[in-house]
Amino acid sequence: KRCVLRTEMVVDETLVYTDNVDEHLGFDSTMHPIICQIGGWNPEYAAKATKLVQEYGYDAINLNVDCPSHRVSGKRLFGAALMKQQQTCIDMVKAMHDNATSIPISIKCRIGIDHLQDEIFLVEFIESLTPYCQTFYIHARSCWLNGISPAQNRIIPPLNYPRVYALCRKFPNCQFFLNGGIAGLQQARRLVLCNHENEKEHTGAPCALCDLSNGSCVAPPSPTAPPNLKGCMLGRAAMENPSLFWDVDRYFYKKATNPCHNRRQVLEQYSTYLEETYPRRCCDADQRKTTKIPAPNVVHTLEYCRICQEGGENCTGNGATITREPTRRVIMISSRVIDRSLKPVLGIFFGLPRAKVFRRTCDELSRDCVIRNCGPAFILRMAIKVVSNEVLDQDFVKTEDLSEDDIVSHLAPRTNGACC
Repeated sequence: KRCVLRTEMVVDETLVYTDNVDEHLGFDSTMHPIICQIGGWNPEYAAKATKLVQEYGYDAINLNVDCPSHRVSGKRLFGAALMKQQQTCIDMVKAMHDNATSIPISIKCRIGIDHLQDEIFLVEFIESLTPYCQTFYIHARSCWLNGISPAQNRIIPPLNYPRVYALCRKFPNCQFFLNGGIAGLQQARRLVLCNHENEKEHTGAPCALCDLSNGSCVAPPSPTAPPNLKGCMLGRAAMENPSLFWDVDRYFYKKATNPCHNRRQVLEQYSTYLEETYPRRCCDADQRKTTKIPAPNVVHTLEYCRICQEGGENCTGNGATITREPTRRVIMISSRVIDRSLKPVLGIFFGLPRAKVFRRTCDELSRDCVIRNCGPAFILRMAIKVVSNEVLDQDFVKTEDLSEDDIVSHLAPRTNGACC
């Protein structure tokens, strides 16, 4: 309930020229607090996109100066490439600042790019933006726009957490959030909430004290976190093992309880949410298609179609085929809706029996056009059937009791690559 959600990057130009802004910016009120992340290189587009994001009721807007993919930073020179286009980046941030009249703006960037990796470059970059922005999400790695892939850019360049702590001290009137390689809630709390008076002081990457594969320095701040290090951001962990976050209210935010205690409870509540957000389209005569939030408010002529009513016994995934005829031949729910509905829970059985079977079944059922109109909730309920009751009802493990095998590592293997 307490986590801040963040959208995937949406390009400002897309928002300016699309005929369907809802498809890109629509979200459910239960998702608050939520930040919309935009990308782009044209200040005029950034200004218009900022107004739209504000009109849609987001709690904040963030500019991506972090993505190193060739499609973003290569062909179109935005994302991480803006770190090398400093005046363009300043103009973008100013345009957002001038048009964000009721929501705060922030920037997500790396600690360096290509050969511009010294602390002086980073300090000058942040300083140039502070007249218009005082909140920064710092991915504590540099990136290379050529020579390695976006996936490699998430693990090969060494992490350098002390560089972020130094920024906090250099800019005491700004807020900073640490991102990069944070494996779970234990490390997150250790970085931003705990006291480390007995820790040896680490000076940054390459770090002999941390003794990690690529010289990363992931030491917590000593003796305590700077007061303007306001939190941290976990991205890959949320994708690969979302169950880690079951305990965030209790463990990180010091609340008495958590909303759910096992995966069945999570999936049942999420299925109910999907039913309300994207209703079934198998039993109505409405010609409007479900492609976004909000979905069309349709009136069902039947309580259930044959497939829904019979529970889809022929629809078990793993190569099984659907032999019966669909109630409605025209597909009324887009594949985008199905995919983005299932994506948040694909990793919910991380490390447990049948985890890969569950993911594979979700993929197979999501591509089955015969059951598509029964909706994402129906597809999810069918996929859950491949997992045993024992696994579904197994209580989540408290964060402090997790083993190393329960946590995804985001550190690089040992390598002789030049970028290390």
